[in-house]
Amino acid sequence: MNHIALLEVGVEELPSTEIKNLMKQLNEKLEILLKNHKLKHGKLKVFVGSRRFGVLIEGLPEKQEDFSEEKRGPAEKISFIDGNPTKALEGFLRANNATVEDIEIRELKGIPYVFIKRTVPGISTKELLPLIFKDLISSLKFRKPMRWGIDNFVFVRPVKWIVALLDDQVLNFEAFGKKASNCSRGHRFFFDEVKVEAGTYFEKLKDALVISDVDERRTRVLSELERIESELNAKIPVDEELLEEVVSLTEYPTAVVGEFLEKYLELPPEVIIVTIKHHQRTFPVYHSSKLSKKFVAFQDGPGDPKGNVRRGYEEVINARLEDAHFYYYKDLSNPLDTYVVALKEIMFQRNLGSMYDKTMRVKELSRMISEGLLSKPEEEALILRTAELSKADLATRLVYEFPELQGIIGRIYAQKSGEAEEVALGIEEHYEDDALKLQTLPGAVVGVADRVDTIVGNFYLGNIPTGSKDPYGIRKKFQSIFNIFCSFGWYADLKDFYKRSAEIYGFEYSNFSDVLENFTKNRYENFLMDKGYSIRIARAVNSWWNLPYSGELIASALKSIVGNEEFDKLLVAYQRVHNISKKHDSVKFDGALFLKKEEKTLFNEYLRVYDSLKRHLDEHKFDRAISDLISLKEFIDDYFDNVFVMDNQPDIRLNRLGFLKALDELFFKIADFSQLLDEGVN
Repeated sequence: MNHIALLEVGVEELPSTEIKNLMKQLNEKLEILLKNHKLKHGKLKVFVGSRRFGVLIEGLPEKQEDFSEEKRGPAEKISFIDGNPTKALEGFLRANNATVEDIEIRELKGIPYVFIKRTVPGISTKELLPLIFKDLISSLKFRKPMRWGIDNFVFVRPVKWIVALLDDQVLNFEAFGKKASNCSRGHRFFFDEVKVEAGTYFEKLKDALVISDVDERRTRVLSELERIESELNAKIPVDEELLEEVVSLTEYPTAVVGEFLEKYLELPPEVIIVTIKHHQRTFPVYHSSKLSKKFVAFQDGPGDPKGNVRRGYEEVINARLEDAHFYYYKDLSNPLDTYVVALKEIMFQRNLGSMYDKTMRVKELSRMISEGLLSKPEEEALILRTAELSKADLATRLVYEFPELQGIIGRIYAQKSGEAEEVALGIEEHYEDDALKLQTLPGAVVGVADRVDTIVGNFYLGNIPTGSKDPYGIRKKFQSIFNIFCSFGWYADLKDFYKRSAEIYGFEYSNFSDVLENFTKNRYENFLMDKGYSIRIARAVNSWWNLPYSGELIASALKSIVGNEEFDKLLVAYQRVHNISKKHDSVKFDGALFLKKEEKTLFNEYLRVYDSLKRHLDEHKFDRAISDLISLKEFIDDYFDNVFVMDNQPDIRLNRLGFLKALDELFFKIADFSQLLDEGVN
């Protein structure tokens, strides 16, 4: 007979930021726990709402299947004396409820041991589920757990009730001082306790105005938006982040249409959208591709017949837009560049100066980057102006009240102040993490300079990301830098940017260079893997971290050729070179000491390829550089077939090892080919 089990944990309102993480953990961990407890099952359903989360498990058997268990006991020599069991063996048998007749002797690594093998009867599902539920709840991890009660419980939020059922039977389960029952809770404003059974749980709660199923809530929100689009003959773009937030924060989402005062349509659309979307969690409505004064909010309940919810949203949104309207026109009474000096009063970061200090550093670093990219004078002027104004909007009242508008307001105010369009766009774009969205060189250059300045300053202070802790978003800044290099095709050296940034700060780069460069190398590996390259290719080219675009081109060239028969044969030849020379430290050798024809031939080919490879690397023709190495394959094979490297004469042996080490280093000029030896396919 198949059974259905239910666990529901009722909590105080969950933060929306924890819900996706909680869903992921429940899905992953429940499957593992059921497998570890050898409990077969059918469909698994995980649900999370603003006031509850849990799991529904279908297709459960009456009990575990019986299973065989084998245990190793003491070694044979200490298990018997003159054929009689010792105390060591008796203790082992007693602990496992076995007799001497149950044992067998088997060797393990040449030593005879006592083993017992027996059939263990399966435990009933009713007994197992409380153990599984306990392990499931205790395994959950949260970013900011709370403590509560005299027992100092720790969990995401205080637990208010627990339901644990097998069909309609309440399981013997307790957690956080709450004993399991069959009483759930309905909608907080319309229902109190609701008795449930596992098989009809979702239907019972829906009758009590609670949609526990996340997917069903999402479908309801989307359906409501489509209904209103049809009624208003309008378009309501679905912002995924806002959608997830609404789905997370409501248990019975119902749409409410409101509108703000028409005069606020004078504001830039971005200001209105931030106000109604990010601050009030409502969806903007468009008519004929233009933002309208209407918006769609979601209440948690069945409807708003008296319009109280609508009026509440309208009052709050109108008040917020009135503030925005006032600050916007007040800010515009001065040109954007007049706000730069006010940045002196805004701290960038403790021990790293003010936002004005940062602006000046970014401007100087942008100058160096611009010169390195061989920008035209007019391009450099636009870059420097963008850098100078990049943070100016942080000193405006509108951005102070609406921080999400930083960069956007900088662009709008720059346009209103008569700045060049490239400067205005660059101010907004320098914050952009998606390099593919960048349209301007000023945005790219200032964006890199800004991120490098933050990275260098924090590594100097020792603020290095560890584990899940990254309060300054350092990892993301590396990703953005690499993306900009590759999207804009920059062959510039990132290490030079680090050095110049440290110089501008007045720091000694060598004091923290090793830590910064190793961290950058690690992030570059991750960047390449995120772009679809295998971990072996990423590791093979991580030495190109300071030339990210070149490294990505090499990774692409390797990906296209790994698995090719010709290249695989080269790897076999390279492996012979690498294995015999990897413990040799010196690349010194004298070509005049070569005795055999094959080593002289390989030496001449080495010289030819050395020059050709250098030229192709300088020209960024990385596929041709790899072809240069492939051309060495037959000469390497001939060498090892005819030359005995480990000659008895030390000078000949060391000379050959030095040459092979130099040959190994030649390969390394492109990539660490030792990382590719087991790659096989790309």
